[in-house]
Amino acid sequence: MKFLFIGDASNARYTLAKGLRELGHEALVIGTGGKWRHMYVDKYIERGAGRWGAFVYLFRWLMLLPRLRGYDVVDFNGQFMMDFKPRLKSSFFDFIRKRNRYTISTLLGIGHYYVKGCIEARLFRSSDFNIGDKLRVNDFATERSDVWLHHPEVVALGRHMAEASHLLVGTGYEYWASLHHYFPEKTRFLPLPIEVPEEPVNVSETNGPVRFFIGIQRERDDEKGTNVLWRVLQRLKSDYPDKVSVVRVENVPYDEYCRMMEGSDILVDQLYTCYAMNALIAMSKGIVAATVAIPEAYELLSEKALFPMIDLPPDDDGIYRALERFVLHPEMLAEAKRHSVAFVQKHHHYLKVARRYVSLIEELEEIFPGT
Repeated sequence: MKFLFIGDASNARYTLAKGLRELGHEALVIGTGGKWRHMYVDKYIERGAGRWGAFVYLFRWLMLLPRLRGYDVVDFNGQFMMDFKPRLKSSFFDFIRKRNRYTISTLLGIGHYYVKGCIEARLFRSSDFNIGDKLRVNDFATERSDVWLHHPEVVALGRHMAEASHLLVGTGYEYWASLHHYFPEKTRFLPLPIEVPEEPVNVSETNGPVRFFIGIQRERDDEKGTNVLWRVLQRLKSDYPDKVSVVRVENVPYDEYCRMMEGSDILVDQLYTCYAMNALIAMSKGIVAATVAIPEAYELLSEKALFPMIDLPPDDDGIYRALERFVLHPEMLAEAKRHSVAFVQKHHHYLKVARRYVSLIEELEEIFPGT
């Protein structure tokens, strides 16, 4: 089969495409490369600054369109598939989907129905927009919620993509749950794919201070809660100066970031939404991930034995206690590290995810024969 992916996030589509190719399929990923993160795509296309940048970006897409036909599957990265205004996105979406067989809209990040699920349905313990019954009031949450819930063109695009796609896919618990809440019949779950080291991971023993690692995206610090996590890590380091070491990195390219985390004991990731690619990268290296790991996320994977992540509640004292436990009992880290590697191999190995993705397409062929 031939697969076309429009837009990527955190290398998820590129890694899935790699798995599909190794299974004998063709795959093309078009995206920006994550800007300063320097991630991988097959066809790089990014919008430059100003009117000239917008013109060149539009021109490049127009020149590319004739080649984007004849695929068995075209999979759009939700409402972030391109860097156009919603009406133009909708036009490109329709043009491309009508010239290919099956259309999938995959939620890899924020979208209209995700925001509705957070704010209106209150589906989650915490999210980008709520903590329990209370709405978050930071600049990100206030501005984005107004756009994603009330901007007519943004809402219309979200509805159109959901209704016109053959299948909706959620790649994390919250994304799946929000889509499933509004479109239960056509929503499916696909774990995030990650390349697992070919050689067995040598799980390092913790000798000396417990090594914490935190990566900061400055423009998303408040959104992800890394400002809170950093504050707690500083407190932990102050209380246990001989038992804790902390490495903090900001806005570094993907490959460099992955190298810098190696040798850490615990990655402190994000505070309001379930684990994602950052945690999976760490776990594949034998590093324990401290993130949001609620029971529902494990249940979605039908996991009943491996629970390797440190679940972080959205409050300073709760985070402190969750991390302090491993500072006072570092001997617990060895088993958590082994379980982390096993968890990623079991659920997120890119070839397993690629096979699962192919099975979704086979399901589509049964539902829409002759399409």
